[in-house]
Order: sequence, then C-alpha cells, then structure tokens
Amino acid sequence: MPNSAIAVLALLCAATAAAQPRISPRIASIGTSSYVVVFREGADMDRARDALSRRGFDLLEHPDLRSNHILAAGPQARLGALGDLEDVVRVLPASTDLLMRRRVVACGGALEANGGVSSYVLAGRGWPADAAGGAALRFAFESLPTGLDAGTARVEIERAIREWERYANLTLTAGTDPSAARTIAIRFASGAHGDAYPFDGRGGMLAHTFYPAPPNSEPIAGDIHFDDTEDWHIGVSVDLFTVALHEAGHALGLAHSDQPGAVMYPYYRQSYGLTSDDISAIQVLYGVRGTTPPVTPTPPPVAPPPVVPPPVTPPPVTPPPAAPSTDRTAPTLRITSPSTAVVSTRAATIALAGTAVDDRGVTSVRWSTSLGDSGAATGTFSWTAVVPLYPGINILTVRAYDGAGNSGWRSITVTRR
Repeated sequence: MPNSAIAVLALLCAATAAAQPRISPRIASIGTSSYVVVFREGADMDRARDALSRRGFDLLEHPDLRSNHILAAGPQARLGALGDLEDVVRVLPASTDLLMRRRVVACGGALEANGGVSSYVLAGRGWPADAAGGAALRFAFESLPTGLDAGTARVEIERAIREWERYANLTLTAGTDPSAARTIAIRFASGAHGDAYPFDGRGGMLAHTFYPAPPNSEPIAGDIHFDDTEDWHIGVSVDLFTVALHEAGHALGLAHSDQPGAVMYPYYRQSYGLTSDDISAIQVLYGVRGTTPPVTPTPPPVAPPPVVPPPVTPPPVTPPPAAPSTDRTAPTLRITSPSTAVVSTRAATIALAGTAVDDRGVTSVRWSTSLGDSGAATGTFSWTAVVPLYPGINILTVRAYDGAGNSGWRSITVTRR
C-alpha cells in the first residue's frame, strides 16, 4: 500500500462508530491558522460564536457556510482550548475558497436512512467485496432533471461515476432497475420525496446521498438524490458533473476529507477530476484498479495486402544537438516594497514591488504563498504584484527566472490580523 494510502487509512479507517480526533491532524501539516469549526446539529450557535471569541479566535463570515459551521482564525496553539466544548465535532483546515469568500457548494455529508451520520467518520467500509475481490455495482436512472436536457444530464452523471472507477477496483455497470440490489439509484426530486430528508428549494442543499450497505439497507443504499428545483448547468454555475462527482464518492462509502481542494472536502467548487487525496481514499476502500487488459476474441485471419515497395526518399537531415547552456548565474531579485521582511496588516491583500536583474536578462518573475496561491508579477526588471492574504501568518516568496532556468528569490512574512 503506498504511503499516501496509509496516511488516508490512518485518518479514515478507525472503528466504524468511533469518531476521529476533534482537531484534524492536517491543520499542523498544512500550517494554517484558519479553520472550519464544526458543531453538532442543533447546537446553540450564538453561544458557540461567543465561546470561540472568548478563546481568542477571530470569526470570519462566508455566505455559504452551513448553519452549524463557524469559520475562524487564530494561532494553532489555541486549538487545545476547544477541547472543553462538548458541542465541537471537528476542526478542519479552511480552504482558500472560503477565506477568499468565493461561492462554494456546501455538503452536509452522506446519510443513513434512519438519521444522519458524522461527516468525519467512515460509515462502513464501502460496498462488500464480490467473489473476485472487487466491488461490482450498477447504477440506474430513476428520473432526470426537468430543466436540463435528459441525455446531457445522463452523460455528465455517468462520467462523474466512472471517474471513481478509473482508479479503484470497482466495476460500475449501467442498469435498468433502480431498486435492484447493489445499485446506485439516481433520482431528481423536489421537496418531500419519500425519505427523511426533504429538499429545501432552489439555492439550498443541492443533493444528498445514502451510504452503501452497510450501514444502509437495500434498496436505498448508495442512492443519490438531486434537487430538481436547482438551476442545473454543464460546466458553469451549478455544475452537474461537479456535484455528481462529490455525491458519487459518498455513494461508494467515502466520508468528507479534511484536505482543502479535494473533491470530498465539504465545501467545493467546480471540479474536473479527482485529486490525489480522493484517489488514495477510494483505493483504501476498494484497492487499486488492475491493469490487465480485457481478453478480446481473435479475429479470423485475412489475406495480406499486396506488397508495394515504398518510394525512395532521401534520409532526413538531423540538425546537430544544441550546445548545453553555460549560464549558471541566477538572477538577483530585490523586494523594495514593503521595505521590511516582517509585516503586520489588517488588509486582505498586499502590494509587492521590486527589481530583478540578470547578465543575460530576466524572462519572468512569479510569486507564491505558503497557503498555495501563486501568480505572475507584472514586469521583470521593475516588477509589481498584488498578493492575497489570509488571517494568520503568510509567507510570500518571489522568484525571478532567466532563459537558462536559473532562479533567484526573496521572501517576506506577513501576518494578517
């Protein structure tokens, strides 16, 4: 098993009913100072906010936060003070999208037919393996959206389901009976639609999914329900592929990930495929997909075509290889604004400026942050850049490159209060 899979196993595969530690270990590994604090459903959120403020955390706002979640910032050393708050379920790193107040899709987690389960406990261990050691499943469409072309919707949802099949020891076959055993039934509905979780109309919860069997029983195990009143689109806005990709992960047994940017992170934006975190998680449940090609029938022999001598062409002229570059001198980069290497500010961005020189010319200047953002500066000899800041410590690095690939760099530390 690869190291990445072992790491995910350590996070996910505790005893089925046992909760993970309240503080996500990924907070320390990422080095972030911004968090999503998850409280139990029904907790007094006014008291929760007051408790976080009294423990020295800054409360941040985002329009898409779930009602029992709080976006907070503060030193990691203060997280231990949350241990006496019995209503805290989980503290996980906040994503860049949340900190930048970008619109995101919020997911409440996969469901059990008789009541919700924690988003951060692996419910069951995926679908039981078949005789071949993998999981052979079907998916079937019970209904399709009324506001989107049915054929297009079918293609997008199947494409999302098969994205998981690419990496794990799974076989997903299109079926015709949504109520058949080991079948993921796909349904578009509105309002109350026969389960314990009615939809709340446009702009609310987009979809919900039931965990496999176990813990759920047939025929609802693994079923995915989409809210038909939503304004579904392809590739923009409420993107059907993105939502289906996330919900299919739940249908296969995955809980939410603590890794910002993962498809299974509880707040997500448009997705184009799985991340390494998602792939490791699904392989923990089902193993790695085999690489043996399928056996295909051998076609009957056919008479070979007549041999036609090829035309005579002169041999190609191969240019001599380019001489290796002798340039080993890195550009010299300076940050002239701000003038100090340690800065404190309340602003959401900071303007950087400086110079970059090289004996053979600077080709580009780029910046990056310790929280994962990056971009190109404007100009080379005299350059400028506007860099986003998040609450807490931000380490900003600027690099200048020459044509031979050499680079010189400088960094500053900015604390956003």
